[in-house]
Amino acid sequence: MSFAVAMRRSLFDAVGGWPDEFFYAHEGIDLVWRVWDEGYTPWYAADLVANHPVIDPARHEVYYRLNARNRVWLARRNLPVVLEPLYVGTWVGMTLLRVRDREALGAWFGGLREGMEQRPAGRRRMKWSTVWAMTKAGRPPVI
Repeated sequence: MSFAVAMRRSLFDAVGGWPDEFFYAHEGIDLVWRVWDEGYTPWYAADLVANHPVIDPARHEVYYRLNARNRVWLARRNLPVVLEPLYVGTWVGMTLLRVRDREALGAWFGGLREGMEQRPAGRRRMKWSTVWAMTKAGRPPVI
């Protein structure tokens, strides 16, 4: 999957830009959640096609580790505290249902632990009105 983002520079700066420490995975979700929290409704153009070489990211241990770490960081940077365990728990459950490879699960749970042990920079708790707006739009920030 590929994607592109278009927004005013002033909005990009207002939301803090890309979370550099994420490096890989979920930085786009972080950005769009912050855009929602600024009072904008992001538009997803799911009908657009971007041609990109098909490479399975799951072939690397780093994919599983950073995917899990960044899920935790995403929650810790953005969600109200009571929603953090719900978001992370949802992804633990989905991962256990999807991933059957023991080594991959070991890497994923290692990333989960890393995300819990390291506090990400840039905590900005999402407003409850944003949680509600995202939920009404079919994008609750717990899945």
